[in-house]
Amino acid sequence: MKNLLSLAAAALTLSAAAVAPQASAGAEAPDSFLLSCSFEGGDDGWSGRGGANVETSNNASFNGSNALYCSNRSDSWNGAAISLGSGFVAGQAYSFSANVRYDSGKDTALYHFTMQYNDGSEDKYVKIASATIIKGKWAQLANPNFTIPEGASDITVYIETAKGTGDFFVDDVKIAEKGSKIEGALGGKYIPGDLCSDGVIDTFDLICARNLIVAADKPSDMMINADVDQSKDYAVNDLVLLDEFLSGKITEFPDNTPEEEVTPFEYDANKQFKEAPGNYFNKCEQQGKVTKETYNGIRGTKSLYVYTPYNYAPEKKYNIFYLMHGGGENENTLFFQDDTMIQNMLDHMIMNGELDPLIVVTPTFNGTGSEAANFYEEFRQSVVPFVEGKYSTYAESTSAEDIKASRMHRAYGGFSMGSVSTWAVMQNDLDMVGYLMPLSGDHWGANGAYGKAKSLADAVDNFGYTNRQFFIFAATGSDDIAYPNVNPQVDEMKKMSQFKFTSDFSEGNFYFMVAPGKTHWWGYVRHYVYDALPYFFHETGE
Repeated sequence: MKNLLSLAAAALTLSAAAVAPQASAGAEAPDSFLLSCSFEGGDDGWSGRGGANVETSNNASFNGSNALYCSNRSDSWNGAAISLGSGFVAGQAYSFSANVRYDSGKDTALYHFTMQYNDGSEDKYVKIASATIIKGKWAQLANPNFTIPEGASDITVYIETAKGTGDFFVDDVKIAEKGSKIEGALGGKYIPGDLCSDGVIDTFDLICARNLIVAADKPSDMMINADVDQSKDYAVNDLVLLDEFLSGKITEFPDNTPEEEVTPFEYDANKQFKEAPGNYFNKCEQQGKVTKETYNGIRGTKSLYVYTPYNYAPEKKYNIFYLMHGGGENENTLFFQDDTMIQNMLDHMIMNGELDPLIVVTPTFNGTGSEAANFYEEFRQSVVPFVEGKYSTYAESTSAEDIKASRMHRAYGGFSMGSVSTWAVMQNDLDMVGYLMPLSGDHWGANGAYGKAKSLADAVDNFGYTNRQFFIFAATGSDDIAYPNVNPQVDEMKKMSQFKFTSDFSEGNFYFMVAPGKTHWWGYVRHYVYDALPYFFHETGE
């Protein structure tokens, strides 16, 4: 028993000490390598895949001073790649190894060492090795006996993730003759119960677990693997489960992942205009990304822009806000004019906890025939299916049923003619949208203030919704040219049961904020977005 305790203590010390890399147990390094990339003198022929950037970096390394750093990934398949050339034979087996590390994002992430090749008719893909890696730890992706498919040509190998677009490091990539056990990182992999980081769960892990309970220094990788029930708290219960697993009483560990606590949002029942801080329109240290997208919709080929927040991860679900420009403007307006720069404001709001990370889309109503008033058709048939088929929202798919089921996580707003499009979306697409933000523009769906209000109320009834199933935060300036038209419409809406006026959306569903002295200009309107957007996405619609 003393020997077991000594071995367990040694394993605990080894994990805590961040020792220099060693070979896996029983490994015998081959005499020579068919490919060896240390990145000490450059990128060794590696390149970015799918628009990703690669460069050598001394911020982290497995061996030596440098590693290859992969960044600017817009999709999970983007990564670091190298062509194998003609020296590798299709149908022959080789030993592959790469060491990978990432330092931001979730505690664990699934990485793949993948091969792309052409079979004579099309490109195909096959996984060489995969592992779920612990953040901040080097881990080896290795396969000592991987056969290149018969007939393969144009062979490339690359590192990618199963989900997400986070940055990562690659180091000490080697290929040798089949059967070679190539030296690589010990541990660093997420295997619940494998505290000793040797790839197996056995009695030594149980001894490590007992020691870890009382240890003053608790290494992060051991803690993650020791928390076998994923409760986020390593405790005696995990010891019991590990013992039961080893004795055969259970064959898998339970999933006790805690549910996230939801704190009710603190609304102001009479929200007043407040400008965003001036520095919010400067670049933020935690920048999101603005991507231009092109789609072929019911009115031809058009472009839009998609803002994704800092550390956007496709495995997560995001609320989405479609924000429309005004007349004489286009999809570029919101992100590229000096009087907008909405992306910088979003970055600061998210970084400072004023806003949950979300996706913001800026489409265009230009080319819709009757401009803004008819955009609701393109919004339903083209824009939402395109965007939410590519980006991660609460819609499980782009079917009409799933779009409707996720409507309380979808918002639409716009300025001036974009506000006209917002009221039109409410009248025609309310089954797709739970939150609306009409800014400095009235409804053009009927004549007179009463007629405008009545047509919106009728739409609510036609869709079968109550005043707890949609929410409107409208705004304009007191000196805005739109105020004389919007204000009478709002007064009529206040009289109707479909609309309960208050900015406390836990009690009502309709608010109109008037900014004293402000005119018809994005330089003011962007502050309305700052005030209104945090009030969205808190109600369930039930």
